[in-house]
Amino acid sequence: MSEREEIQQEIFDSVNENDNRQEEVDMEDHVAPIYDYTSPNHKPPFKNGEDYTEIKASENEEMNAVAFGKGGKYLKLITENNGMAYIYHNRVSNKIELWGESRKFDKVIDSIKKRYENAQNYLDMKKEKCEEEKKRE
Repeated sequence: MSEREEIQQEIFDSVNENDNRQEEVDMEDHVAPIYDYTSPNHKPPFKNGEDYTEIKASENEEMNAVAFGKGGKYLKLITENNGMAYIYHNRVSNKIELWGESRKFDKVIDSIKKRYENAQNYLDMKKEKCEEEKKRE
């Protein structure tokens, strides 16, 4: 292998070792705002021009309770871990409302879907336990 080829291989190996993928970027990107989640004034509408979307929540209230956690614990974690402005379950419309950078929506929605999968597994196990206990009686 020539010296040039060795250098190219070294660069290639170094890039593969440090495979730091970047988020999607567009021309209107700006530095992501830092939110004070503890502030009582931290609620929509936001002044930074946050994007908005919503997804349908489960019709099963128990499923939503397990998926979101007491006081929305898991929605809050998803919000903060992804640097979103706000995620809220609107019980009137039964929608999960999301405010933040639109490029993060797919990842956040996937996280919410995983919470629903975990909740479904938990409820299935709970149901199986109840059925087993009834059989023993």
